[in-house]
Amino acid sequence: MRATSAGVWALTLLLGLAAAGNGYAQIYHYVDERGRKVYVDSLSQIPAQYRDQVEQLREPAPQRTMPLPAPGPEQQLQALRTELERMLAQVDAALKELQTPVEIRDNRVLVPVRAVYGNRHADTRMLLDTGASGTVFHRDAIAPLRGATYAAGQARVASGERIEVHAINLDRIEIGPYRIKATRAMVLDHSGRSEHDGLLGMDFLRQVQYRIDYDNGMIIWDPAQYQALQTQREELLRAREMDLGALQEQARGRQAPQERVASPAP
Repeated sequence: MRATSAGVWALTLLLGLAAAGNGYAQIYHYVDERGRKVYVDSLSQIPAQYRDQVEQLREPAPQRTMPLPAPGPEQQLQALRTELERMLAQVDAALKELQTPVEIRDNRVLVPVRAVYGNRHADTRMLLDTGASGTVFHRDAIAPLRGATYAAGQARVASGERIEVHAINLDRIEIGPYRIKATRAMVLDHSGRSEHDGLLGMDFLRQVQYRIDYDNGMIIWDPAQYQALQTQREELLRAREMDLGALQEQARGRQAPQERVASPAP
C-alpha cells in the first residue's frame, strides 16, 4: 500500500461503507523482480508487466438483486469498525514482512538467510558485510544441500594468503521478504569455530534498501514503504476511536479535494 493516498483512501473507503453498507476495499499485491510482495489499493498502481500475476486479497461483495433496508447508525458503526480491524490486520501483516529479526554483536549484524537447492534448504546466519563484493557461504553451513560446487578461482584472505574458492548455483536464497532466484554464491572451506556461516555481500545488498534498527535488533527492509505503512496504521488507529459522525465528517473532508482535482475544467 502506497504512502501517497493511504490516509485518503482509508477514510474515503469508510465513507463509502457508511453510505452503501455492503462494499469492501480491494487490496492487491504482486511480486516484483526482486521477489518482494508489493501491496497496492488500486489496479492503476500496478506496473503493466506485473498485472498478469496480481492477486486480489478481498473481492467486492456481490450485487444483490433485492434492495436491503438501510442499516441504522449502530450497524453502520459496527461495519466500519469491522472494516477498520480488517485493514489494520493487513497493514500489520505488511509491516511484519518488512521486519527481519537479526543478531547484533557489537557492530556485527548476523542475518538469517535460507539457501535453497532443489528440494533441500539450509538455514544460515550470515554476517552483513558491505565490504564483501559477493555472498560467501562456509561449506559446512550448506552441507545439508548436497549441492554440486565447482572451482571459481582464488581469493585473498585477511592474512594475505590466496586460497582456492568454489561456487554453487542455488535455486534461490531467501532473505526477509526477498526471494532471489538463480543465485550464484561462493563457497569457502572454513576451519575453526565461527559466529557466522559466511558473508552476505554487496551482490545482494546493492539491490535493496534497508535500515538496521539496533535498539530492537532487526532490519527494516524498504524503509520508505515501511514508514508509509506506519503512517497508515496510525490513521487507522485514530479512526477506530471515532464515532460514526466524526468518521463521516473526516472522510468527506478528505474526499472533497480529490473530487475537485478530478473534475474537468468547465
